Amino acid sequence: MEIAINDTAIPDLWLTHDGVGIGPLRADLAETYWRWENSLPVMAGYARQTPESLTERTAGLEAQLEGSADQTRFTIYRHHDNTWAPVGMTSLLIDDRYRTAEFFIYIGEPDHRGHGTGTIATTMVLDWAFHVTALRSVYLEVLANNTAAIRAYEKAGFRTVGTRRRTGSWLGQPADEVIMDAIPEEYAGPRLVEAAVLGARPPQG
Repeated sequence: MEIAINDTAIPDLWLTHDGVGIGPLRADLAETYWRWENSLPVMAGYARQTPESLTERTAGLEAQLEGSADQTRFTIYRHHDNTWAPVGMTSLLIDDRYRTAEFFIYIGEPDHRGHGTGTIATTMVLDWAFHVTALRSVYLEVLANNTAAIRAYEKAGFRTVGTRRRTGSWLGQPADEVIMDAIPEEYAGPRLVEAAVLGARPPQG
């Protein structure tokens, strides 16, 4: 079956699973990333109080594209209507000294929220973190009010390890932040990296 792409650049998909794919950041999507990140649901989820200008976001994207030693950032795609459409972004900010990383994700396209896209993408990033980047732990902080996100993180393999009280903001009011982490010994998701590597090996003997 031929797959159409919804823009001029065919996405480079590093991993795919259940109609969701992750690939590298793209300079041509700078305005799309900016639009997503300045939507009210995403700003509220990250407790951001001011929007970012397109000029700032474009400069930030250039820095992200140039400096990859301590970060891995992905564009999230969804296969829909015979098209791989970009729908969000996710990232690992790496602390090389301790082989840990902080995890971030958002689904920017409203039509693709609440359908498991974020959970599948999170699982794929954990697979990448443990089996490509060789991290010992991946952690995140999420507002306690964001119960839908917490459930999605739990389904992907994160566990709650603590709470920071009144360190966040939700709709203008103080809010607790839940601390969650995932470790390779507990990873139970699909071994997509392993399948890609072993499947690419030349025949032995």
